[in-house]
Order: sequence, then structure tokens, then C-alpha cells
Amino acid sequence: MKIHTRRAFLGSSCLAGVAGALPQVAAGARPLAPVLTDATQASTAKDNFLVFDGLLYSPMPDLAALGMPKLLSAGNVWRPNVPHDEVDPVAIAERIRFLQRSTQHYYFDLENWTVSGAPQAVIDANIQKLAQTADIARQIAPQMKFGFYDMAPRSTYWPILLKKADELTLWHQINKRSAVIAAKVDYLFPSLYTFYNDPVGWEVSARAVLQEAKQYGKPVYPFLWPEFHNSNATLKGTQVPRDLWRRELEVCRQCADGLVLWGGYHQLWDEEAEWWLETKSFLSTLR
Repeated sequence: MKIHTRRAFLGSSCLAGVAGALPQVAAGARPLAPVLTDATQASTAKDNFLVFDGLLYSPMPDLAALGMPKLLSAGNVWRPNVPHDEVDPVAIAERIRFLQRSTQHYYFDLENWTVSGAPQAVIDANIQKLAQTADIARQIAPQMKFGFYDMAPRSTYWPILLKKADELTLWHQINKRSAVIAAKVDYLFPSLYTFYNDPVGWEVSARAVLQEAKQYGKPVYPFLWPEFHNSNATLKGTQVPRDLWRRELEVCRQCADGLVLWGGYHQLWDEEAEWWLETKSFLSTLR
């Protein structure tokens, strides 16, 4: 993965308590006062909240006993010498048949087929490629469930926090065009990675992205990564503080149908990591 980036009920609660809030953003900013309250969390917690194991640590323990189904990436879906701007039905079919051996849940990470920041003709062509990929996947393994990472909706950050009207309008338009993609998948996988040590900033943007996802009427499972995003030169490679991590988990519980834990590429598993201890505490409240 490129590192960057019920539903009627959820829509009324997702943006509660953070309207108009703006972050004080800096690489080492002090966490701001919590927006959520225990009462709010309790009143909006949902049954059947699903936490997917998309982790890449080594050696990776089996987390199925904790109620975490494995979510695998379809990975590279092109044969050698097939250009990556083309759909490769043979490679897609081969990869899905391989995944069938290990899981019933998977995702495509096809960020090179962008649906934003490109000429309209390119975006339209990419949407068709994504739709074609979904059709192939469904034909090969109709019983498996899948989605596209960060495609419908696309995630955004600064336009939400700074209330940039023109950019927000464009963002909404992009997401409306992506409805054809959302219609073909089982799951929606927006990206809610942490760019700054700014709890309010993260929460404002996360709630807006999750609210945006409700328009498609599909289960929403945002990707969370327990490290700061590597675009932050000061904080990259460090773990999200335990209190902020718990806050991210709780916002997802309020506003989504579950979440995906991702991260750990080329890293050793640490059973005593602060983020994992907090995650296990969170999981215990779901039972």
C-alpha cells in the first residue's frame, strides 16, 4: 500500500460536538481537550462493530481469537509486461483465487488509478477501470467480500479543517462521481491516518469523511494506522499516543461499522506496544 491516505442513525451523530472546531496544528502540538464524552460514547456505541486485521508485522500472531477477521490486500494485479494503466483480468483472477485460501475479505489498493487531481477524462477512465476490476472480482469469487482502499469516498484533511469552500465542493463532486465504484463493492475503506499530534484536527476531519461515506449506503470500515503518517518529518515512525489512539478507535465506533487496523510493514510485532494494549482494552468493550 502506498503510505500517505444503522447508517441513518450514524449520520446524525458523526459530526456532533465538533462543528466549527479548528485545530492548532504543529508537529508536536499538545493534545487539545477531548470533544467526546463518556456519555456520548456509550449512547452511540453499536453492536456488531467489526475490527479487521490488516496488520503486516512479523511474526504476525493470529488475532482471530479476538474476533478480528483477516483482511488481505489483493496486491499487484498485473502480470509482467502488462502496463499498470490497463486492467489485467487474468492477474486479477489469479490473485483472488490465491486469496480464497486464506480469507473471505480483501481490498484493492489501486491508487495509481486516481479519481482526483487529474483531468476529467483521466478520472472518468479510471473510474471505469475500477468498476471493471470490481466486476471481474465479483465474477471470480461472488462469495468473497471486498472494497477499494480510499476511493469512495476519497479522504481529505485541510479543506475540511480550514473550511475551503471551493475545495470542499470539488471533494463532494469527486465523491459523487465515485458512486459507481461504491455500488459494486461490499465495503468502503476510507483512510483516516494520523498526520499530526492534534486530536481535535484528526477528529474533525475523520467525522466529516465518515459522514461523507454514508451517502453510498454500504458498510464503512476506515483504515487506522497506529503510527504517524510518514509525510510528517518530525513524527513519522513514532506511535500515535495512547490517548489519541483510543480516541480514534472510539470515533470509529460512533461513526462507522467497524475499522481496519493496518501497519507494521517490515516491523517486528510487539505484544506490549502501547497502541496494542489500548486496542485490546477497546476490543474487550465490544464483547
